[in-house]
Amino acid sequence: MNWWRWLRPPRRFPPTREGWWFLGATLLVGVAAINGGINLMFLVFGMMISLILASGILSEMCLRKLIVLRRPPAAIHAGSPFLMGIAVRNQKRRVPTFSLEVEDLLDGRPVDRRCYYLKLPAGRMQETAYKHTLPRRGRHRFTGFRISTRFPFGFIRKSRDVEAPIELLVYPELVPVPETIIRAWLAEQGRRQSPSRSRAGDFHGLREYRTGDDPRDIHWRTSARRGRPFVRESEEETGMTVVVLLESAGPDVDAAAFEAAVSMAASVALALMKKGLHVGLSTADGWLPPAGGPAQTAQILKCLALVDARPREAPPRPAATDATVVRVRPGVAMPSVESSRARARRSA
Repeated sequence: MNWWRWLRPPRRFPPTREGWWFLGATLLVGVAAINGGINLMFLVFGMMISLILASGILSEMCLRKLIVLRRPPAAIHAGSPFLMGIAVRNQKRRVPTFSLEVEDLLDGRPVDRRCYYLKLPAGRMQETAYKHTLPRRGRHRFTGFRISTRFPFGFIRKSRDVEAPIELLVYPELVPVPETIIRAWLAEQGRRQSPSRSRAGDFHGLREYRTGDDPRDIHWRTSARRGRPFVRESEEETGMTVVVLLESAGPDVDAAAFEAAVSMAASVALALMKKGLHVGLSTADGWLPPAGGPAQTAQILKCLALVDARPREAPPRPAATDATVVRVRPGVAMPSVESSRARARRSA
């Protein structure tokens, strides 16, 4: 069964436009040779058949012993073009690969871009990239690659599929954040906040220790009494905490309005974190406590990439009472900013 293993996986070899013309000419020469019985015609017909066979054999050698690797970017946002790296290694010892095309397969179908390699020497690896745009957020499954070549004569385009499944998470689309959001946040705080954390503000209270907090702020007496670490919180640090509240879509809100709200929530969260704030997230799917740093940014984008338009049975945990809330409503273009003082006055 060695011949069967040699033929796997199945190949596709549709003729090109030039290949159809050559096949037609070969057929005409063959018919003329048989009808006329002319030896010269038989010689030409045999040479044309040999070119077709040589094309099949050489193209098969080009597609053999190739390893294709996918190198995705660190972050992909819906609606934004990104570069997907494709690396190909030729594991043949002596035979190079010529005129190789690689297509990425998304859900079993090739994307609209190809990577081209003119010559891939034996034992070498080459890498290039293609630009692509994914229109929606969420999970996208890339199933593999389709490698093909027209070497050596361009008569046929032989191709085969290579399995390389991977699932990529696409973050929400980023949109411009209105400057009025930042102004409203500053107005609610009553003063402009420094983009860096400070330990010199007035004492506000205690809260549980979070990753990234300064160990010098730990209140040891309270931590020993309650059995878990607590840190001091200053007035300046309280003003540096913001929670983005994404409301669920109602029955009269369409999917496009909810997707616009998700994009606005992601854009607002990233804009505030770039200013040095601790940002949390509250959605219908759950609650993410305020924090800062690249890890928090990735967590917020992941939650928004997978958030559902309809609320679940279990309501989300309420936002922290000492944080400013940026409320994003589906169907409403402008988010609203609500400070902790305003919420406390309303509740009282």
